[in-house]
Amino acid sequence: MSTYKNYDDLARLEYGHILWRNPRYREELIGHWTDSCHPHREHFLWNRALVERLLASRPEDDSIFESELIQSDTSLRAALREIPPVFGSFWKCTTMRD
Repeated sequence: MSTYKNYDDLARLEYGHILWRNPRYREELIGHWTDSCHPHREHFLWNRALVERLLASRPEDDSIFESELIQSDTSLRAALREIPPVFGSFWKCTTMRD
């Protein structure tokens, strides 16, 4: 990753990785972000492939991933900002609907 470090972005990625590794939480995240009430739903749907690839990636591959993103005129830093937020009370509602 570049020398720029934004700890909010890094935390979003780290916790995203942790949740994404668990199939149940992965499905809950996708359900949360695609729920029609989620304020960032459309943005997530537009960037879903990038977000899923980012969360599925291994931390040791960050430099490789960043090189690929730079070739596409973006960066890992920008990609991290595409991971939508998880809203606590809303998360409980979307995960308990089943």
